Amino acid sequence: MLKSTLIAKCLTRCGMLPDIATGEAAVRDIFEEYFPRHSFEKWNTHLDDDVIQHYLEASRGAGTIKVNFFIEDLWDY
Repeated sequence: MLKSTLIAKCLTRCGMLPDIATGEAAVRDIFEEYFPRHSFEKWNTHLDDDVIQHYLEASRGAGTIKVNFFIEDLWDY
């Protein structure tokens, strides 16, 4: 799973966005706003299953997800 898809999945599971495609587009927009000197394509790599599970569990029931911080958290994966 790509990083943007993971974030989008967390956002949709928490009811913050209607679907994955909308979430992925929002992640790209936020990435470009907060990290204009970095490449979205280089950042948006595939994640290991254990990382995916960790974040899916951690975000379950979240009332708010700050996408810019989520992007930073995934930077080194």
